[in-house]
Amino acid sequence: MKLSRISLLIGSLLITPEVLSMEWHTITLTINQIEPQRGGEIVVYIFLKEGFPIKHGKALKKYPFDPHHITHTIEIEVPNVPFAIKAHHDEDRSGTVTKNWTRIIPAEGFSFSSGAKMNVGPPTFKDAMLDKPDNNKIHLPMIYP
Repeated sequence: MKLSRISLLIGSLLITPEVLSMEWHTITLTINQIEPQRGGEIVVYIFLKEGFPIKHGKALKKYPFDPHHITHTIEIEVPNVPFAIKAHHDEDRSGTVTKNWTRIIPAEGFSFSSGAKMNVGPPTFKDAMLDKPDNNKIHLPMIYP
C-alpha cells in the first residue's frame, strides 16, 4: 500500500530539482456548481507560473475525479510558494480544453483560484496566484459557457 501511494505521488509531480526541494502542505479544496450531467471528469491542476493555465503538462500536480455531484471536496497538496489552481471539466476526457465554434471560447467548464476570470484570454498567473490559503480551505465555483 505504501509503495503505491509513493508511486502515485511521484507520478503526479513534475520532477525537477525545484519541485523536489519544495515543502508541501495539504489543503481542502471544494469545487461547487459542477454540472455532473455533462459527464467526463474534473481535473484540478496545481501550477507555478510556468505553463499556467494552458500547458497542463507543466502542472506540478493534477487531481482527476468523476463529477458525480454538484459539489465535490478533496484534499490536495500545494507548495509552500506562490501557486495557482485551475479546475477543468474535461467532458470528452481529451486532456485539453475544448473550444466552441469560435475556437477561442471554452465549451467546457473551468475555474481558477483567487477568483481569476477569463477575459479575452485566460487569466494571468498573477491574477490567480495564492500563497497559503485562509484556514487551509479553498472554494472554486465551476463556470460553464
